[in-house]
Amino acid sequence: RKEKSRDAARCRRSKESEVFYELAHQLPLPHTVSAHLDKASIMRLTISYLRMRKLLDAG
Repeated sequence: RKEKSRDAARCRRSKESEVFYELAHQLPLPHTVSAHLDKASIMRLTISYLRMRKLLDAG
């Protein structure tokens, strides 16, 4: 049971990392920069980018 739980957690982390990797590469940044971002930075930059797009689209 413990091993099954550990494997499930590992799978979730793997999927999460994949999503963050894809999200980072959608940002308008050079690949060399986006490849070295941590999860918190990816979220912060994504939120900032979306807010900026919202402002520009409204104007």
